[in-house]
Amino acid sequence: MNIDANTKITGILGHPIHHSLSPLMHNTVFKHLGLNYVYLPFDVKPGDLKDSINAIRCMNIVGVNLTIPHKERVIAYLDRIDTEAELIGAVNTVKNIDSELVGFNTDGKGFLESLKNDLGFSPKGKRILMVGAGGAARGILVSLALGGAKKISVANRTYNRAEKFTGEFSDRFPSVNFSALPLENNALKNCLGDTDLVINTTSVGMNGDSLKLPLNYLPNSAIIYDIVYNPLKTPLLREAEEAGLTTHNGLGMLVFQGALSFKIWTDIDAPVKLMKETLAKRLFV
Repeated sequence: MNIDANTKITGILGHPIHHSLSPLMHNTVFKHLGLNYVYLPFDVKPGDLKDSINAIRCMNIVGVNLTIPHKERVIAYLDRIDTEAELIGAVNTVKNIDSELVGFNTDGKGFLESLKNDLGFSPKGKRILMVGAGGAARGILVSLALGGAKKISVANRTYNRAEKFTGEFSDRFPSVNFSALPLENNALKNCLGDTDLVINTTSVGMNGDSLKLPLNYLPNSAIIYDIVYNPLKTPLLREAEEAGLTTHNGLGMLVFQGALSFKIWTDIDAPVKLMKETLAKRLFV
Protein backbone atom coordinates (compact mmCIF):
# COMPACT_ATOMS: atom_id res chain seq x y z
CA MET A 1 0.00 0.00 0.00
CA ASN A 2 1.46 3.33 -1.09
CA ILE A 3 0.57 6.34 1.06
CA ASP A 4 0.81 9.76 -0.59
CA ALA A 5 -0.71 13.23 -0.40
CA ASN A 6 -3.81 12.01 -2.24
CA THR A 7 -4.52 9.06 0.06
CA LYS A 8 -7.99 9.30 1.56
CA ILE A 9 -8.21 8.45 5.26
CA THR A 10 -10.90 6.42 6.97
CA GLY A 11 -10.73 4.67 10.32
CA ILE A 12 -12.33 3.52 13.52
CA LEU A 13 -12.53 5.31 16.89
CA GLY A 14 -12.84 3.27 20.06
CA HIS A 15 -11.31 2.56 23.46
CA PRO A 16 -9.76 0.04 23.54
CA ILE A 17 -9.31 -0.61 19.83
CA HIS A 18 -6.52 -3.19 19.49
CA HIS A 19 -8.98 -6.06 18.99
CA SER A 20 -10.79 -4.52 15.99
CA LEU A 21 -10.78 -6.53 12.75
CA SER A 22 -12.11 -3.60 10.72
CA PRO A 23 -8.67 -2.31 9.60
CA LEU A 24 -7.81 -5.73 8.15
CA MET A 25 -11.17 -5.99 6.40
CA HIS A 26 -11.23 -2.51 4.86
CA ASN A 27 -7.56 -2.25 3.92
CA THR A 28 -7.76 -5.61 2.14
CA VAL A 29 -10.69 -4.32 0.09
CA PHE A 30 -9.01 -0.97 -0.69
CA LYS A 31 -5.97 -2.83 -2.00
CA HIS A 32 -8.06 -5.32 -3.96
CA LEU A 33 -10.03 -2.55 -5.69
CA GLY A 34 -6.97 -0.35 -6.26
CA LEU A 35 -8.41 2.53 -4.22
CA ASN A 36 -6.05 5.10 -2.74
CA TYR A 37 -7.61 4.81 0.73
CA VAL A 38 -6.33 3.70 4.11
CA TYR A 39 -8.24 2.61 7.21
CA LEU A 40 -6.62 3.33 10.57
CA PRO A 41 -7.49 2.40 14.16
CA PHE A 42 -7.59 5.35 16.59
CA ASP A 43 -7.62 4.66 20.33
CA VAL A 44 -9.72 7.59 21.57
CA LYS A 45 -10.50 8.00 25.25
CA PRO A 46 -14.02 9.28 26.07
CA GLY A 47 -12.72 12.67 27.19
CA ASP A 48 -11.00 13.17 23.82
CA LEU A 49 -13.97 12.28 21.61
CA LYS A 50 -15.08 15.85 20.84
CA ASP A 51 -11.60 16.90 19.71
CA SER A 52 -11.24 13.73 17.66
CA ILE A 53 -14.52 14.36 15.84
CA ASN A 54 -13.52 17.95 15.11
CA ALA A 55 -10.25 16.62 13.69
CA ILE A 56 -12.22 14.77 11.02
CA ARG A 57 -13.12 18.15 9.56
CA CYS A 58 -9.71 19.75 10.08
CA MET A 59 -7.79 16.84 8.56
CA ASN A 60 -10.33 16.19 5.79
CA ILE A 61 -10.84 12.58 6.85
CA VAL A 62 -13.43 10.89 4.61
CA GLY A 63 -15.20 9.11 7.44
CA VAL A 64 -14.91 6.85 10.44
CA ASN A 65 -16.57 4.01 12.28
CA LEU A 66 -17.38 4.27 15.97
CA THR A 67 -17.26 1.43 18.43
CA ILE A 68 -17.46 1.08 22.23
CA PRO A 69 -17.76 3.43 24.09
CA HIS A 70 -18.48 6.18 21.54
CA LYS A 71 -21.60 5.18 19.59
CA GLU A 72 -24.07 7.17 21.69
CA ARG A 73 -21.83 10.03 22.81
CA VAL A 74 -20.71 10.95 19.30
CA ILE A 75 -24.18 12.18 18.34
CA ALA A 76 -23.70 15.43 20.28
CA TYR A 77 -20.72 16.35 18.07
CA LEU A 78 -22.26 15.66 14.65
CA ASP A 79 -24.12 18.04 12.36
CA ARG A 80 -26.94 15.62 11.68
CA ILE A 81 -27.84 11.92 11.78
CA ASP A 82 -30.10 9.84 9.58
CA THR A 83 -33.54 8.62 10.64
CA GLU A 84 -32.55 5.08 11.58
CA ALA A 85 -29.59 6.24 13.69
CA GLU A 86 -31.97 8.63 15.47
CA LEU A 87 -34.39 5.78 16.23
CA ILE A 88 -31.55 3.61 17.51
CA GLY A 89 -29.94 6.41 19.49
CA ALA A 90 -26.46 5.45 18.33
CA VAL A 91 -24.08 6.04 15.42
CA ASN A 92 -21.44 3.64 14.14
CA THR A 93 -20.52 5.40 10.88
CA VAL A 94 -19.69 9.04 10.14
CA LYS A 95 -19.21 10.58 6.69
CA ASN A 96 -17.55 13.93 6.09
CA ILE A 97 -19.55 15.69 3.38
CA ASP A 98 -17.83 19.03 2.66
CA SER A 99 -17.08 19.48 6.39
CA GLU A 100 -20.59 18.48 7.40
CA LEU A 101 -20.40 15.40 9.61
CA VAL A 102 -23.33 13.04 9.06
CA GLY A 103 -24.01 10.02 11.27
CA PHE A 104 -25.43 6.64 10.26
CA ASN A 105 -25.93 3.28 11.92
CA THR A 106 -25.20 0.23 9.79
CA ASP A 107 -25.31 -2.36 12.60
CA GLY A 108 -28.99 -3.30 12.31
CA LYS A 109 -29.02 -3.06 8.52
CA GLY A 110 -25.91 -5.24 8.42
CA PHE A 111 -27.69 -7.79 10.57
CA LEU A 112 -30.69 -7.84 8.21
CA GLU A 113 -28.39 -8.18 5.19
CA SER A 114 -26.77 -11.18 6.85
CA LEU A 115 -30.17 -12.75 7.53
CA LYS A 116 -31.19 -12.20 3.92
CA ASN A 117 -27.97 -13.21 2.15
CA ASP A 118 -26.60 -15.87 4.48
CA LEU A 119 -29.85 -17.50 5.59
CA GLY A 120 -32.57 -16.42 3.14
CA PHE A 121 -34.58 -15.11 6.11
CA SER A 122 -36.90 -12.10 6.17
CA PRO A 123 -38.26 -10.74 9.48
CA LYS A 124 -41.58 -9.76 7.91
CA GLY A 125 -44.39 -11.39 9.86
CA LYS A 126 -41.97 -13.39 12.02
CA ARG A 127 -41.79 -13.97 15.79
CA ILE A 128 -38.39 -13.18 17.22
CA LEU A 129 -36.71 -13.62 20.60
CA MET A 130 -33.76 -11.38 21.41
CA VAL A 131 -31.50 -12.15 24.36
CA GLY A 132 -30.00 -9.00 25.84
CA ALA A 133 -31.08 -5.37 26.07
CA GLY A 134 -27.80 -3.54 25.58
CA GLY A 135 -26.34 -1.32 22.87
CA ALA A 136 -26.04 -4.06 20.22
CA ALA A 137 -29.67 -5.01 20.73
CA ARG A 138 -30.94 -1.50 19.90
CA GLY A 139 -29.82 -1.45 16.28
CA ILE A 140 -30.99 -5.01 15.67
CA LEU A 141 -34.41 -4.39 17.23
CA VAL A 142 -35.04 -1.23 15.20
CA SER A 143 -34.10 -2.92 11.92
CA LEU A 144 -36.28 -5.94 12.72
CA ALA A 145 -39.22 -3.66 13.53
CA LEU A 146 -38.68 -1.65 10.34
CA GLY A 147 -38.47 -4.97 8.50
CA GLY A 148 -42.00 -5.89 9.54
CA ALA A 149 -41.46 -8.31 12.43
CA LYS A 150 -44.76 -9.44 13.94
CA LYS A 151 -43.52 -10.02 17.49
CA ILE A 152 -40.26 -9.16 19.26
CA SER A 153 -39.65 -10.57 22.73
CA VAL A 154 -36.64 -9.39 24.72
CA ALA A 155 -35.21 -11.60 27.48
CA ASN A 156 -32.65 -10.17 29.85
CA ARG A 157 -31.09 -11.26 33.15
CA THR A 158 -32.41 -8.01 34.63
CA TYR A 159 -36.11 -8.11 33.82
CA ASN A 160 -36.69 -4.41 34.56
CA ARG A 161 -34.14 -3.51 31.90
CA ALA A 162 -35.91 -5.66 29.32
CA GLU A 163 -39.25 -4.10 30.29
CA LYS A 164 -37.87 -0.57 29.95
CA PHE A 165 -36.20 -1.49 26.67
CA THR A 166 -39.33 -2.84 25.01
CA GLY A 167 -41.43 -0.02 26.44
CA GLU A 168 -39.18 2.53 24.78
CA PHE A 169 -39.90 1.12 21.33
CA SER A 170 -43.52 -0.01 21.64
CA ASP A 171 -44.87 3.49 20.97
CA ARG A 172 -42.53 3.98 18.01
CA PHE A 173 -43.56 0.71 16.36
CA PRO A 174 -47.24 0.15 17.27
CA SER A 175 -47.63 -2.61 14.67
CA VAL A 176 -45.08 -4.81 16.48
CA ASN A 177 -46.09 -6.91 19.49
CA PHE A 178 -43.33 -6.33 22.07
CA SER A 179 -42.86 -8.30 25.26
CA ALA A 180 -40.24 -8.48 28.01
CA LEU A 181 -39.12 -11.67 29.72
CA PRO A 182 -36.74 -12.63 32.49
CA LEU A 183 -33.90 -14.85 31.27
CA GLU A 184 -35.28 -17.94 32.98
CA ASN A 185 -36.27 -21.27 31.46
CA ASN A 186 -39.81 -21.25 32.84
CA ALA A 187 -40.49 -17.84 31.30
CA LEU A 188 -38.84 -18.75 27.98
CA LYS A 189 -40.62 -22.06 27.44
CA ASN A 190 -43.95 -20.43 26.63
CA CYS A 191 -42.29 -17.98 24.23
CA LEU A 192 -40.10 -20.41 22.29
CA GLY A 193 -42.86 -22.63 20.95
CA ASP A 194 -43.77 -20.31 18.08
CA THR A 195 -40.44 -18.46 17.70
CA ASP A 196 -38.88 -18.23 14.23
CA LEU A 197 -35.56 -16.63 15.19
CA VAL A 198 -33.52 -16.43 18.39
CA ILE A 199 -30.74 -13.82 18.56
CA ASN A 200 -28.06 -13.59 21.21
CA THR A 201 -27.07 -9.91 21.31
CA THR A 202 -24.91 -10.29 24.44
CA SER A 203 -21.20 -11.09 24.79
CA VAL A 204 -21.97 -14.40 26.49
CA GLY A 205 -20.14 -17.04 24.50
CA MET A 206 -16.91 -15.14 23.94
CA ASN A 207 -15.23 -16.88 26.86
CA GLY A 208 -16.83 -20.28 26.53
CA ASP A 209 -19.91 -19.49 28.60
CA SER A 210 -23.35 -20.74 27.59
CA LEU A 211 -26.76 -19.10 27.82
CA LYS A 212 -28.28 -22.54 28.43
CA LEU A 213 -31.55 -21.78 26.66
CA PRO A 214 -34.26 -24.48 26.56
CA LEU A 215 -33.81 -24.97 22.81
CA ASN A 216 -35.87 -28.17 22.76
CA TYR A 217 -39.01 -26.03 22.95
CA LEU A 218 -38.28 -24.38 19.60
CA PRO A 219 -39.87 -25.55 16.35
CA ASN A 220 -37.48 -27.45 14.04
CA SER A 221 -37.53 -24.57 11.57
CA ALA A 222 -36.17 -22.00 14.05
CA ILE A 223 -32.85 -20.22 13.46
CA ILE A 224 -30.30 -19.42 16.17
CA TYR A 225 -28.15 -16.36 15.44
CA ASP A 226 -25.30 -15.44 17.80
CA ILE A 227 -23.75 -12.03 17.05
CA VAL A 228 -20.51 -13.18 18.72
CA TYR A 229 -17.96 -13.94 15.97
CA ASN A 230 -14.94 -14.92 18.04
CA PRO A 231 -15.11 -17.86 18.56
CA LEU A 232 -16.95 -18.64 15.35
CA LYS A 233 -18.86 -21.43 17.09
CA THR A 234 -20.07 -20.47 20.58
CA PRO A 235 -21.52 -22.94 23.09
CA LEU A 236 -25.01 -21.70 22.14
CA LEU A 237 -24.42 -22.51 18.47
CA ARG A 238 -22.99 -25.93 19.29
CA GLU A 239 -26.03 -26.73 21.45
CA ALA A 240 -28.35 -25.53 18.68
CA GLU A 241 -26.58 -27.68 16.08
CA GLU A 242 -26.90 -30.72 18.34
CA ALA A 243 -30.63 -29.97 18.54
CA GLY A 244 -30.80 -29.98 14.73
CA LEU A 245 -31.44 -26.24 14.38
CA THR A 246 -30.06 -23.86 11.74
CA THR A 247 -27.32 -21.62 13.18
CA HIS A 248 -25.27 -18.58 12.22
CA ASN A 249 -22.48 -16.63 13.91
CA GLY A 250 -21.79 -12.90 14.02
CA LEU A 251 -19.25 -12.85 11.19
CA GLY A 252 -22.02 -12.14 8.69
CA MET A 253 -23.26 -9.12 10.63
CA LEU A 254 -19.70 -7.80 11.04
CA VAL A 255 -19.04 -8.08 7.31
CA PHE A 256 -22.31 -6.60 6.08
CA GLN A 257 -22.26 -3.62 8.48
CA GLY A 258 -18.71 -2.97 7.27
CA ALA A 259 -19.78 -3.27 3.64
CA LEU A 260 -22.54 -0.71 4.22
CA SER A 261 -20.06 1.71 5.82
CA PHE A 262 -17.71 1.17 2.88
CA LYS A 263 -20.50 2.09 0.45
CA ILE A 264 -21.34 5.23 2.45
CA TRP A 265 -17.75 6.48 2.20
CA THR A 266 -16.86 5.43 -1.35
CA ASP A 267 -20.18 5.04 -3.20
CA ILE A 268 -18.82 1.65 -4.31
CA ASP A 269 -20.33 -1.75 -3.51
CA ALA A 270 -17.93 -3.70 -1.32
CA PRO A 271 -16.80 -7.22 -2.29
CA VAL A 272 -18.57 -8.97 0.57
CA LYS A 273 -17.17 -12.41 -0.25
CA LEU A 274 -13.59 -11.14 -0.01
CA MET A 275 -14.34 -9.37 3.27
CA LYS A 276 -15.80 -12.53 4.77
CA GLU A 277 -12.94 -14.75 3.56
CA THR A 278 -10.36 -12.30 4.93
CA LEU A 279 -11.88 -12.25 8.41
CA ALA A 280 -12.57 -15.98 8.48
CA LYS A 281 -8.89 -16.71 7.78
CA ARG A 282 -7.85 -14.46 10.66
CA LEU A 283 -10.37 -16.00 13.05
CA PHE A 284 -9.43 -19.55 12.13
CA VAL A 285 -5.77 -18.92 13.05
